[in-house]
Amino acid sequence: MKIALFWASIALSAPRALAVSTETVATTATSTTSTATAASCTASLVTSLCDYPEPGSEFAVASSGKASCWDYCNANPPCDFLIFAAGNPTTGSGSCWLYPGETFNSSKGSSDCSNPTLSVYDKPVCAGGSTTTSGACTATASPSAIASVCGYPTPPDNCFDDCAASSGASDCLSECAKADSCSYVVFNADNDSHSPYASGTCWMYPNGTYNANSATSCSGSPTQFVYDNLCPKSTHSSSSLSSSATKLSSGSGIAGNTTGSATTSSSATASPSTSKNSAPVSLPLTNSLAVGVAMLTWQAFQ
Repeated sequence: MKIALFWASIALSAPRALAVSTETVATTATSTTSTATAASCTASLVTSLCDYPEPGSEFAVASSGKASCWDYCNANPPCDFLIFAAGNPTTGSGSCWLYPGETFNSSKGSSDCSNPTLSVYDKPVCAGGSTTTSGACTATASPSAIASVCGYPTPPDNCFDDCAASSGASDCLSECAKADSCSYVVFNADNDSHSPYASGTCWMYPNGTYNANSATSCSGSPTQFVYDNLCPKSTHSSSSLSSSATKLSSGSGIAGNTTGSATTSSSATASPSTSKNSAPVSLPLTNSLAVGVAMLTWQAFQ
């Protein structure tokens, strides 16, 4: 009798332990971002100059040294070359100049001085420092504009929902790729350099295609950059995942369905709770153990 009751108590405590274990597994499954160590970069010196046109204020930053400037170039693509302007000779600090979307033009520079202070480096070669996010679309990292225009009209809702501030064209296109409905975007370069690589405003168009006839001629440099959404969401895939999630949350799912739950983690990682993922797995186990307890109790009284 005592032995039977002992095993019954073990069986009753098992679901709690299994639920905790399941929650740990579910938490691991929903983690989609991994970050490596900081990048280590090197760059080859192209030339030393006394003068070269400075970039816009958006692309000139204080730097603790040449190595820091290389890292900054690597972290802010596209960056095919950089210039480190020496400042304090004692500390080695200075200014880091980036020219996104440009290539070095030696004809713009001058080396007619006794002490050149501008060091021109080619594109840094770096190791490590990569951050990978599951479900991210690589096409948004270095987008290519299909048009550079002026005067293009706002989205159909007149910017009620489909317009937002953006750190650059890449960020704008990334937001478009995340949206449930976004066909193309227009990035308005509201910055001093009129550059798509600096901050501005992002206009997202839920459907249709870019209409070149709607744009007007530019009196100066183009201020609007148009990009197609190369990573639209799959309606069929979203519906399937939503259906699987509904079945799991209702308690009718089985352990094999956890794969479908993990693939939706890109939209669920912000939530610290994992109870919804763990509950469907523990329910069938709890039912089986309950049957075991009943059998042990029946045997105890025989």
